[in-house]
Amino acid sequence: MKIKFIEQHIIRGQTRAEDVVYAKGQVVDFKGKVEETYARKYIERGWAEPYDEAAERARARAESDAAKAAARLEARGKVAIPDDISKLTDADLIKLGQSLSDDHVKTKDEALKAIDAETARRNPT
Repeated sequence: MKIKFIEQHIIRGQTRAEDVVYAKGQVVDFKGKVEETYARKYIERGWAEPYDEAAERARARAESDAAKAAARLEARGKVAIPDDISKLTDADLIKLGQSLSDDHVKTKDEALKAIDAETARRNPT
């Protein structure tokens, strides 16, 4: 049974060198009936919680995705949008639209929508 300690727990030995220290956030795999009994006690006493590897991977993936999305928004916020986009060529307009959107911008209309969406995001009213 794997558990994750949610606070530090120290099991005192006869000397300091024999102390067992479980740090906050440490994951420990207790194997066997006797060790699983200890793991259940740690959980019951509020020192630890069951560790779910799949849930932990999903949480890490979600945090990574959120960080990537935040980085994209930050980079997108640094792209300069000209005051008068009517002077841009269609190709430049499409490139600007592509730099401001996660969607695949291929046409002038799609680029204008992406530019409008980014302008609205930057200047909410």
